Amino acid sequence: MNIHNRTKKIEIPTRARQVLDSIRGAGFEAFVVGGCVRDSVMGKTPHDWDITTNALPEDIIAIFSRTIPTGIQHGTVTVLIDDEAFEVTTYRLDGDYLDMRRPRTVSYSQKLEDDLSRRDFTINAMAYNDQLGLVDRFGGLEDIENKLVRCVGEPDKRFNEDALRILRALRFSAKLSFDIEGATMESIRRNSANIEKVSMERINTEFEGIIKANTNKLSLINDLDIRAYLFGDFVFNQADLTRAMKLEDIASDEGYLQASKRAMVFNHYRGDLKGLLRFFKYSKKDIDKTIFIWTTLRDDKYADLLNENATWDDLRLTLKLVLRDARDNILAKYAIYAKIIEKYANIGLIFNLFNDIIETGECFSVSHLQISGRDIIDEGLAMGKEVGILLDALLCQVISQPQLNEKKRLLEMARKIQKQ
Repeated sequence: MNIHNRTKKIEIPTRARQVLDSIRGAGFEAFVVGGCVRDSVMGKTPHDWDITTNALPEDIIAIFSRTIPTGIQHGTVTVLIDDEAFEVTTYRLDGDYLDMRRPRTVSYSQKLEDDLSRRDFTINAMAYNDQLGLVDRFGGLEDIENKLVRCVGEPDKRFNEDALRILRALRFSAKLSFDIEGATMESIRRNSANIEKVSMERINTEFEGIIKANTNKLSLINDLDIRAYLFGDFVFNQADLTRAMKLEDIASDEGYLQASKRAMVFNHYRGDLKGLLRFFKYSKKDIDKTIFIWTTLRDDKYADLLNENATWDDLRLTLKLVLRDARDNILAKYAIYAKIIEKYANIGLIFNLFNDIIETGECFSVSHLQISGRDIIDEGLAMGKEVGILLDALLCQVISQPQLNEKKRLLEMARKIQKQ
């Protein structure tokens, strides 16, 4: 194996190069390492440039004028160059892992290969500097060429050190469109029950990464012990996973897009989805978005969105119902996207109607009624919570009959409703 590849060149940005040069100028080794090397080799632009070195944390603090001891217990110091931050970590060897999460002890090393050998996957275990070129002790470059996610060293050891690596393997497979190498996948199957020892916050991050990158990869979870622990009897439906991927073609707002894909992959979930999302430690905002879109997918009152024979008026009414229930125009739009994703022929028509409803100021919200809660109270028609109930009842009628949205007629309707 060619451990040092001098023909593979990586363009390191100016400020990252400054950090490397300053460390080398002080008499130490320094390399860019991990994801930035992987992405550069694949022709992608890295988001972060992490650096590894044989300099100790105190050496890094002495070399640079602006530093933050962000993870100094693990040998990491953040170096600030102008407005950019670079994590600089001393070569290290990990001791035995505690609770399959973090090493019980960390010791520093003077050998780059020691540091690379503790990393999760070969594609993340490469380092580079201009002097030695690409340092590839474990065949990461070959695995990139063959589109494989493979553990560094013995897979069982890696997954028993940190069980989250099981989901990380799935996420990298999704993100890079790589297969998981055979021995690595077999080890995932053997060790997937270990995921119970990982916090839900960490699981959530990786699970969301898979949804964001490629929902089809969630099908791998169906045959793992992960599934029973996280989802009970639920099995991901391949058609739902494929439909969720299609959203990438027409939608772009990341927060709403992610909620839509999340709702779609759980389309056939029959349990308490809100409870499951709470278990996964999602925020209330993310839960509310997901549940609304999930409900829209399944609720028959929006069925005309899928009806090829629906009239213009039927579609208009249904769109106003979605807008009313969502109470958020963007959320309504994404719920409709998710509902009609396979009806490409109708997408233009439906969203022309959708935009027309909003632009012409048609009534689909209580705030659009030509009557207020104060009017209801002043007329002695209702008090307290009953005011909102009465306004909602009026809105239901106005949505289907826009001509009723006049104050005088609304008051007459309110009186009739209260007499019933």
